[in-house]
Amino acid sequence: MKDKKHIPDKFIKPLFAGLCCSRCKNDFSENSFEILKTEGDIFICRLICEKCGKDFGEIILNINRHSQKHSALEIIEGPPPISYDDVIDAHRFIKNKLQ
Repeated sequence: MKDKKHIPDKFIKPLFAGLCCSRCKNDFSENSFEILKTEGDIFICRLICEKCGKDFGEIILNINRHSQKHSALEIIEGPPPISYDDVIDAHRFIKNKLQ
């Protein structure tokens, strides 16, 4: 990884083995990453599907260049989406605080 403008596939393939583009299901490769900044083993990148162009925004990768094996990344589900009731409750709360 002497060239800091790309992350070789030998690091990308194991890390992203279980992940793909949520729009077109294309696998990610070294061409999917635009490195914005590096600091040692920390890479701040923009992740874009090279097949359909979906922009996943900025991601932070900590890649140990001396390690022979990297564990695959996993999707961590966030909280459930807000409901209509949540919006109504928030509206009532704000309205009561402004009175």
